Amino acid sequence: MDRLRQDLRYALRTLRQAPGFTVIAVLTLALGIGANSAIFSVVNGVLLRPLPYPDADALVRLYDVNREAGTDDGWFSPQDFDDLAAQTRGVYSRMAAYSYREGLTGTTLRQPGAPLQLPAASVSGDFFAILGVPAFLGRTFGAEENTPGRDRVVVLSHRIWRTRFGADPAIVGRTLNLDGEPFTVIGVMPPAFAFPARSVDVWRPLSLVGEGDVPHRRGVRWLDVVARLAPGATPQRAALATTQALRRLEAAYPETNTGWGSARLRSLHDALVGNVRSALLVLLGVVALVLLIACANLANLFLARATGRARELAVRAAMGADRGRLVRQLLTESTVLALAGGILGLVLAVWGVPALVALGGETIPRPDAIHTDAKVLGFTLLVSVVTGLLFGLIPALRAGRASAAAMLNEGGRSGMAGRERQRARGGLVVAEMALAVVLLTGAGLLAKSFWRLSHVDPGFRAEHVLRLRLTMPEDRIDPKDPAGSIGRYRAAILRRLEALPGVVAVGASKTVPLLGGGEPIEFGLEQSSARVKPKAGYYIVTPGYFRALGIPLVQGRDFAPDDDEKRPGVIVNRALARQLFPDGDAVGRAIMAGDSRLAIIGIAADVKNEGLAAESAPALYVPMTLAPRSTVNVFLRTAGDPLGVVTAARRAVWEVDPNQPISDVSPLRDVVSETIQQPRFFTLLVGLFGSLAVLLAAVGIYGVVAYAVRQRTREIGVRMALGARAADVLRTVVGRSMATAAAGIAIGFVGALSLTRLLASQLYGVGATDAATFAAATAALAAVALLASWIPARRATRVDPMVALRAE
Repeated sequence: MDRLRQDLRYALRTLRQAPGFTVIAVLTLALGIGANSAIFSVVNGVLLRPLPYPDADALVRLYDVNREAGTDDGWFSPQDFDDLAAQTRGVYSRMAAYSYREGLTGTTLRQPGAPLQLPAASVSGDFFAILGVPAFLGRTFGAEENTPGRDRVVVLSHRIWRTRFGADPAIVGRTLNLDGEPFTVIGVMPPAFAFPARSVDVWRPLSLVGEGDVPHRRGVRWLDVVARLAPGATPQRAALATTQALRRLEAAYPETNTGWGSARLRSLHDALVGNVRSALLVLLGVVALVLLIACANLANLFLARATGRARELAVRAAMGADRGRLVRQLLTESTVLALAGGILGLVLAVWGVPALVALGGETIPRPDAIHTDAKVLGFTLLVSVVTGLLFGLIPALRAGRASAAAMLNEGGRSGMAGRERQRARGGLVVAEMALAVVLLTGAGLLAKSFWRLSHVDPGFRAEHVLRLRLTMPEDRIDPKDPAGSIGRYRAAILRRLEALPGVVAVGASKTVPLLGGGEPIEFGLEQSSARVKPKAGYYIVTPGYFRALGIPLVQGRDFAPDDDEKRPGVIVNRALARQLFPDGDAVGRAIMAGDSRLAIIGIAADVKNEGLAAESAPALYVPMTLAPRSTVNVFLRTAGDPLGVVTAARRAVWEVDPNQPISDVSPLRDVVSETIQQPRFFTLLVGLFGSLAVLLAAVGIYGVVAYAVRQRTREIGVRMALGARAADVLRTVVGRSMATAAAGIAIGFVGALSLTRLLASQLYGVGATDAATFAAATAALAAVALLASWIPARRATRVDPMVALRAE
C-alpha cells in the first residue's frame, strides 16, 4: 500500500507537469468512455432492466400463427380468446386480452371548451391482476366489471390525472363524461405503469368495444393476449398446450380458423423491446470500437512521451527500481488518466442520456427505465480501468524491457529503442485504420440504406395534405340504425370540409397509409371451390379518398356517393389484382365475402400501407357505407400549406357537432417522416461515431508522421544538404505513412466484410457487402490518411539543412 501511494503521488505530480498532454488525454478518454456509458445506460434500461411487474419472467405474449400465410404475429378473435383461456388453464394461471392501436383507439372527454380525445386501451377483467401492479389511487377492474351494464368504469394514467385533473386526490369516485356517457373513475395507475403503451391515458373494460368499432366475429382477429405462466409451467410446455388448443379450434371451425392452428410465445419483455434489441447492441459495439481507437491514440501519445522520459526512467532503474516497479508506475499513470476521463465521461453520459432519449423519441422503448444507476457506475469504472490498462500496457512493457544503459545512451532521435517505438506506433496506427474502416463502412451502409428508404415511393402524395382524426361521440350513434347514423354524420362533416376555401379534395379512411391497421379479410372467388381463401388487408374508405391522397386508379373508377349500397363495389390494388387475375382482367369480376357478392369496380396503384420497408401487400378497399366505423382519419388536400386550413377545418367540424373531438392534426408528410424515425436515429448515431473514429484515426496518423519527422530532422537535413529535393523528401515521408495506412485499410476491409453482416437486419435495399459502399469508405479513409501525412511531410521539406545539422 505504501508503494501504491507513492506511485499515485508520483503519477499525479508527473501529470501536473505535463498539463497539455493530460488535458488532451482526459478529453479523449471522456469522449470515448462517455459514449460507452451513455449507450450502455440505454441498453441497461431497455434490455437488461426487468419489467416493473412482480415475477415479470412469467409474463408472456401469445401470437396466433397462420402457417399458410406466413403470419407469426397474429391476433385473436374474442371467441377464440374465450375458448383458448378455458382450454389452457393448466399452463397459465391467468390470461387477459386487450385492444390498443396507436392513433385508432380512444375516448372523448367532454369538458368545458373543446372536447379532448384521450388514447384508451380496452382490457379484459384479468388485465391488471396478471401484471400484478396495484393502483396508485383507488383500485383496478374486477372480472364483474367487464359485463354490459356494469362496465361504465375507467382507470386513469398517472400522467392524465396529474396534467388534466391537477393530481386531485378525490378523483376516485368522480364521474367523467366520456363519449357522451357517464363513467366512474375507480383508480389511478402509478407513474411507471405504461402498458400496453406509454401513450395510454385511459383503461376501460373490453366489453365496451362495440360492433361499430370492430365486428365481433370469430374470423375477425383484433385482440392482443398476455398471460402469466402457471407455477412450474415452462414457455415450451405452454406453447405446446396453446398450439394443441388452437388446432382443436381449427378442426371445430374450419370456415374461420383454417390455417390458424399454431402458437408462438414471447416473453413480455422481448415483445415490448421489439426489433430495437439488435440496433442497440450494434450501437454498443460501435462505441466500443471508437474507444479502442481512442486507446490506440493514447498509446501512441504515451510512446512518444516515453522518448522524453527515457533518461528519467533510466535514472530510476540505475537507482535500483526493478522492471516491475517501472511498469507498475507507468500503468498507474495511465489508470489515473483513465479514471479522470471516466469521471468526466460519466458526467457527459448523465447529461447526454436524456438528450439521447429525446432525440430517439418513440424509437427507444421503456424510456422511463433509462437512467444512471449502480450498474452504469460499475460499467463506467470497469471500462475506465480496462481502458487505462489497454493504452498504458504497450508503453509500460517497452519501458520495462529497455536497459538503463540503453536509455541513457539513446539521444531520443535515433537508436534501436527509438526505431522499436516507431514500429510500435506504426502498428497502433494500423489498428486504428482497421477499426476506422469497419466503422466508416458500417456508417456508410446505414446511410445508403436510409437514403434508399427515405426515397421509396409510398404510393401516395403526402405534400399539401392535412390529416385529422375524428371519433364519433357514442351518444350520436342511433342504436336502431347505427350504420345509417354514422354514415350521415360523417357525410355532413366531409361536406363542410370540402366547401372550405383552399381545399381541393377530402377523403377519409379508418387507417393511415404507412401505419398499417388494415383489417385482415378472407374471401373467395366466384365459381371457385378452393379450400384456402385468398387473404388481403381490408381498408375502409370514403369516396374522394384516392383523390385526396393522390393514389392513381390504373383501371376502372372510384367510389361515388350515389353507389348502390345493396350492390356494393370494391377496389383492389395491383398486387391483389395480379394475385387473383393473372390475365389482367379484374374490373367487372367479383369476389365473395361470406354471402355477399362484391363487384370489382377499379384497380388502384399499390400503396405502402404497412410501412416504407414492407412490400406492398394485397389490399381490398371497401366503401365506408358497407363497413361504417366510429373512428376515421380525414385527409384534406389543399392548394397551399395544409397548416393554413387547420383553424377553418376545426370550425367546420364543430359547426356540425361542437362536441366532436379532433386529434392528431398534422401534415401527412409528418407521418411519413415519423415512420422512418428509427432508421434515421440509428443512422445519425452510427454516422456520428464513425466520423469521430475517422477523426481519431487522422489524428493518430498525423501524430505518428509528425513524430517521425521530428526524430529524423537531422537525417532529413543531411539528405537535403547532399542534394535531395523537397519532392523526394515529401514522397519518402508520405510513402512510408501511406504504406502503414494501406496495411490498416486492408485489414479493416477484411474485418468489415465479416462484421457488417451484423447490420443486415438494419438495412433496406443495400447488401451487407455492398461494393460501392466499401470502395467509398476505403477511398475516404485513404484520402484522410494522405492529408494527415502530407501536412507534417510538407513541413519536413522546409527543414533548413544547416539548422538541422547544428541541432545535435
